[in-house]
Amino acid sequence: MSKVFNLLFSLFIPLLSLSQLDTTIIKEQNMPEVRVDKDFSSKYRRQLHLLKRTYPIALKAEKVLTEYEEHLAKLGKKRLEKKYSRAVVKQLKRQFSYSIRDLYVSEGHLLMKLIYRETGMTVNEILKKYRGGFSKSFYDGIALLFDQDLSSTYDANGDDWITEMVIQDIISGRIKFNLTVKELSKEEYKKNMKEYRKKKIDL
Repeated sequence: MSKVFNLLFSLFIPLLSLSQLDTTIIKEQNMPEVRVDKDFSSKYRRQLHLLKRTYPIALKAEKVLTEYEEHLAKLGKKRLEKKYSRAVVKQLKRQFSYSIRDLYVSEGHLLMKLIYRETGMTVNEILKKYRGGFSKSFYDGIALLFDQDLSSTYDANGDDWITEMVIQDIISGRIKFNLTVKELSKEEYKKNMKEYRKKKIDL
């Protein structure tokens, strides 16, 4: 009896070891990729700061585009489309003109990327699609102000992974974030520019 037990035991131990090895391999294969960045905390805070003014504008831009598409589909007449386009241009200028002018270059660059993230199109593609429509006043102004690449894209798994982490934290509610676009008046813009120039002189 003991010989039989010893034989079964000697056969079972290697199988058990192999099973444990297989489980370890499977666990290792299923482990998510862990990114390490020694400056992660400072980069995270910087992106959060940049997103405070740019992310709400990108979300609003996506909303306006969606509403514009839906409304145009219902109009059907060129004359009505042009009239509607002019009204949207007026609305965009009122809401965004000075808010966009007030952005720093780094914020303008991020805004271009975020517009791609939210709409699935680069600013250049949007301009081509809506050539003659409302978009030129809004989007072309960004490029002129910041001398940006109109073909900027967004890579959530590549260069923009930290930005994406911040956005996911915003969406999940893990961090407090105001998604309201602040409409900046001409007077407020001039005041901000005056303060900005004074800071540059002082430096």
